[in-house]
Amino acid sequence: MVAAALAGVVGAGADVSRTTRGGASAEAYDARGTAKSPRSGDDKCGRGQHHRHMIRTRAFTPCLAGAIVAVVAVAGSGAGSRADAQAPAVGQPPPEWAANAGAWPAHNYDLSNTRATTQSPINSQTVSKLKVKWRFPLKGAGAFGVFSSTPISVNGTVYVQDLNSNVFALDRSTGKVRWEHAFNQPSVGPNGVAFGNGRLYGATETNAFALDPQTGKLLWTSRKLIRNNNEGIDMTPQLYDSTVLISTIPGNTKSFYKGNGDGIVWALDAATGKPKWTFNTVADGAKLFGNPKVNSGGGLWYPPAVDGQGRVFISVANPAPLYGTKKFPNGSSRPGPDLYTDSLVALDGQTGKRLWSRQTVPHDTRDYDLQIPAILATLPIGGVQTEVALVAGKMGKVFAYRADDGKHLWTRSVGKHQNDTGPLPRKLTAIFPGDLGGVETPMALSANRLFVPWVDLATTARSTGLPGGIAGPIDLTKGRGGFSALDAATGNVLWQRKLPSPDFGAATVANDVVFTSDYAGTVYAFDTQTGKTLWTTKAPAGINSFPAIDGDTLLVGASTTGFHKNPKFELIAYSLT
Repeated sequence: MVAAALAGVVGAGADVSRTTRGGASAEAYDARGTAKSPRSGDDKCGRGQHHRHMIRTRAFTPCLAGAIVAVVAVAGSGAGSRADAQAPAVGQPPPEWAANAGAWPAHNYDLSNTRATTQSPINSQTVSKLKVKWRFPLKGAGAFGVFSSTPISVNGTVYVQDLNSNVFALDRSTGKVRWEHAFNQPSVGPNGVAFGNGRLYGATETNAFALDPQTGKLLWTSRKLIRNNNEGIDMTPQLYDSTVLISTIPGNTKSFYKGNGDGIVWALDAATGKPKWTFNTVADGAKLFGNPKVNSGGGLWYPPAVDGQGRVFISVANPAPLYGTKKFPNGSSRPGPDLYTDSLVALDGQTGKRLWSRQTVPHDTRDYDLQIPAILATLPIGGVQTEVALVAGKMGKVFAYRADDGKHLWTRSVGKHQNDTGPLPRKLTAIFPGDLGGVETPMALSANRLFVPWVDLATTARSTGLPGGIAGPIDLTKGRGGFSALDAATGNVLWQRKLPSPDFGAATVANDVVFTSDYAGTVYAFDTQTGKTLWTTKAPAGINSFPAIDGDTLLVGASTTGFHKNPKFELIAYSLT
């Protein structure tokens, strides 16, 4: 995953806030040293359908009609109708999101993960007027960057979390620091914070937490969510129905894919941090495909989508060992499909019960995570308006499924594909997409157009693994990027642009403009209808984070080295005014 490879940081320290101190985690383990779980979802091995060939964000006062539009927009265009109008509402975003629809209230803007806003004066006629308004320096010790998430903007404050897990609150108009809560705990990334229910939520590599958004004071810290030191947390939480959803992964800044690492989804009470339910993204749990000493896998990298029927759509990462080892070539330590890795899984958001799952790469031997957060949309399928889940991953493919039952609708390949299926040979082979290829960062959806950033970068591997260790030798100068607009109902390519550097910058839409960026530090604005370049600018560092839009302002984190000799890591506000 791009965050794992591009966002490694060093250093650790005490949890210190400039406004408060304290907050101890309450750990709970059974006699075997395993975290005691609350009631769990359905972890049974359900195979479902397999499909072949398939790193790892303004306050305003609108008129009544505008308020209704804003509520619908932030609640999510993919929300389904409820059979029982008297039943308690489920799949609901925090109330602050609708009130801040003119800002960027969540990592992917709404619960449908569309990353698209119409509540902005930025459009194809005005985008060329964007100028730097302020810069906030991002500091850290990372060799590959200090920030790899999305800034969120709520009630006139921009919130960011760096790759030392530190959280900053900035004045939206000036970029000046209002408060800082320093955790000084390295994170692989992408991490990030979420706002709702009067709290600001995030995580370190071991625990979730809630802060007071006005002061940065620590309100609660969850129990330790990892089972052992081979696991970690590095995602932005998702918020719905007074629930904080977070996931562990089989790795951290000190250890990755070392064995005995599960990816477990935790649903926490938003007010207290106490667990509600868990779902293990490894179908046989701690048995780990029959060899827990060697195997690991699963987990989430990004916030999942949630629909109006309370379904949560999680995009699950890959199994490991990657490729294989000398003793277990081609992943033979984990025979079979290795469910639920590389899968889209629909859960009941109230209980964690698995509703359905669809695996895109059974028995993955190429690190082909299905990690991109699913986007929900209501689209014309066969002449009928249908709720659809759109998802993608490092295998360089985009998939569409019916949200109600997981029926496969279409698949579209993006970027270069070479030696990307079947068993690996014993000799070193160039593979496209490689470890840092395919679709690495979030997509966006607007007006039934799906915008997909992608990367062409090879990995040279064999059946027994990679030369040089888990990541192997990486030369990002050889990588190229691309950006495709697809018809969300059919998967047909509407237009496509090739970029000179890997696109790790996601997609973000304001009206008829879609933004992305590349590792070299160039920010692009394309016309959503034609793909025409409307505006570009060069940042003072490389970019592997994701832009957000707050009214007339575009927020971009330039926070990785890129190809700059003397990079300046900054969060930059480009404004029309």
